[in-house]
Order: sequence, then structure tokens, then C-alpha cells
Amino acid sequence: MNQSIDKFDCRLKHLLSISGVERGELARHLGVSVPTVNRWINGISTPNVYQFREIAHFFGMPYDWFLEDSGNIPNADDLAVKLGLSPETVEALLELAASESEEVLTAVDDAVCAVIAAIGAVYDDLLRAAEESVGRHTPSEMEG
Repeated sequence: MNQSIDKFDCRLKHLLSISGVERGELARHLGVSVPTVNRWINGISTPNVYQFREIAHFFGMPYDWFLEDSGNIPNADDLAVKLGLSPETVEALLELAASESEEVLTAVDDAVCAVIAAIGAVYDDLLRAAEESVGRHTPSEMEG
């Protein structure tokens, strides 16, 4: 199998793992089926050039990172900003994802999803509280 394809499928798998993005979410964004994304991840097939561009854009990664020969992982600081996590958390997730153990990757996926769900719940609560607070004040009270 082509070495660049091996790099692409491995790196796509890792990005999905550390970002908490579900395969179905990526498939919907690209307008393809989940089995198509699974074939990319398993190295059975590759996306076309337009899909590849969209994948890179979706994750905020340069195209060449998916295919370059160096073993470099994306800069943890850049990924942290993109994912809304601390650089230390991103580095820890990248280390776990590098193990390629299905059990570890599943645990990382679950942990990331739980964190995202918790953040979403807190955000929703804060938004509701802010809306209620604004609703209790008259326009003249808010101006002064």
C-alpha cells in the first residue's frame, strides 16, 4: 500500500480520536456515507482531492500534514486553540492516540465526548441564566 495513504488514514484516525469528532459528523460535513469514512480510516480507499481539501479545512490542518514523510504531529498549541483544550491535554491525548490500541482510542473518544457534553451543558445553563437575567430588566434599567 502507498506510504502516503498509510499516513493519511493513521492521521485521520488520530484527528478523529483527539477531536472527539464522530465519523458520522465528518461524513455529514463531506456529504458522504459513514462506510466511506470508515474505508478511508482503514486504508481501503482515499478521498478525492475535493474531499481531502474539505477534511483538511474541517480540522484546520494543512494538506501536507496528512501526507508528509516526517513523523511530526501537529503543533499541540495550534491544536489546543482549534479544539478549545489546553496544550497539555492535547499532548496527553496525542500520546494516547499514538498507542493505536483500540481500547485506548475508544476510552479517549469517550472521554473527549464526555468533556464536550459537559462543556455544552454548562454553556447551555449559562446562556439560559443570561437570557433570564436580561428578561428581568427593563430596557431603561439596562441602559443606565
